[in-house]
Amino acid sequence: MFNEKPSDLNPRCFLMSKTKKIKLGVNKLVPGLYVDLELSWAQHPFLFRRFKIKSVDEIAVIKDLGLNEVTVFPDKSKAEVPEPGEKREVVKARNKDELWESKKQRIDNAAKYRHSRHKTSKRYMEQIKRVKNLTNKLKSAPANAMRDAWQVIDEMAEAFDGDGHVMINLVNLADERFTVHHHSLNVSVLTLSLAKAMNIRSVELRQLGVGAILHDIGKVALPTTVLMKQTPLNSSEQKLLDTHPALGGRLVQNAKDIPEEVQQIIEQHHESLDGSGFPHGFQGEQISKLARIVAITNAYDNLCNPNDPKAALTPKAAMAVLYAKYKNKLDTEIVQRFIQTMGVYPPGTVVQLSDESIGLVIAVDHNALLLPKILLYHPDVPRTEALHIDLKEHSDLKIVDALKPGSYPARIYEYLGIRERLGYFYETS
Repeated sequence: MFNEKPSDLNPRCFLMSKTKKIKLGVNKLVPGLYVDLELSWAQHPFLFRRFKIKSVDEIAVIKDLGLNEVTVFPDKSKAEVPEPGEKREVVKARNKDELWESKKQRIDNAAKYRHSRHKTSKRYMEQIKRVKNLTNKLKSAPANAMRDAWQVIDEMAEAFDGDGHVMINLVNLADERFTVHHHSLNVSVLTLSLAKAMNIRSVELRQLGVGAILHDIGKVALPTTVLMKQTPLNSSEQKLLDTHPALGGRLVQNAKDIPEEVQQIIEQHHESLDGSGFPHGFQGEQISKLARIVAITNAYDNLCNPNDPKAALTPKAAMAVLYAKYKNKLDTEIVQRFIQTMGVYPPGTVVQLSDESIGLVIAVDHNALLLPKILLYHPDVPRTEALHIDLKEHSDLKIVDALKPGSYPARIYEYLGIRERLGYFYETS
């Protein structure tokens, strides 16, 4: 997925360079024209140097910048370009200070959001340590391991149990840092998010969370060479890997008072509705409802984060595969709910906006799935000051396309800090 840095020779997204453009004197500017000031980010008070003029006040500010003419894109404008010799009313400069203040506020907000994302990433990594520790305890001290698992999930479930507002955030991870523990935490976060959307609460929510965080626990008994192998497994290796649900079920039996629902998740998360799954070949109603949920979130994270990062799918493509290729294997109704929960553009999706800017979806809001939070690529803005926008606050912007690796230049890949692996964590408000 993200390991293939696209070439600068294939800038499909940068259609602006191919669009007709003309030079126009500032005295002929009117609202509705799409302009390019061709100034550096620090030389003007607008958020971006390319934008559609909304008011005569913005024209006044452009004039006050000392420009004699600007570049206009007629095809992107909602107003006709004035004819040569046509006179336009001269507007006095005003509200420039307001624009500068607004821009400064955006910069400050972006800095705050970067800090918030850093805190989210830190919380994610702290949870990874806890998941690793409880996993390591399971053989020697199963009761303690289960106690720790319930504690981790109890804390996480608080955010998802009820009507509170929860956002799912992207955590970019380097390939060498991704382990089975990251996968377990990803599946847990995705599962709890889906459960919230399905109105699963209280005891059942926590059983689902514990089953999700322990779903691959049987892998502790398998060799790392099999678990982390990036090339296709041979038949004997695959048979060995396929034993992990049954192994996990036996492991948790060593702990006391394990709910049947948790054990079912561990043992059944690779069963398929058509009977083609493992270890028992269960089908239909033989598979528990909670196991069906974890089967979906587990499959999704495996598609996005396979052992070989070169085989990874983009989040949007992974959603499409879940819906189309797993139709007879996964619960279609729950898959549809999962897609609705994560949005058309899940975190980790590189998108093109209606103004032709490019960004990375970094958080989705269940209440506004088509309006996620986006980290923007902008060549005029230093990467360390990259802007974050919430599309709910920009009625004039919308996502028009989800981009694939190879369809945007490598500099965008690097600017947005895209890594090989995806992590998911949550924040509440």
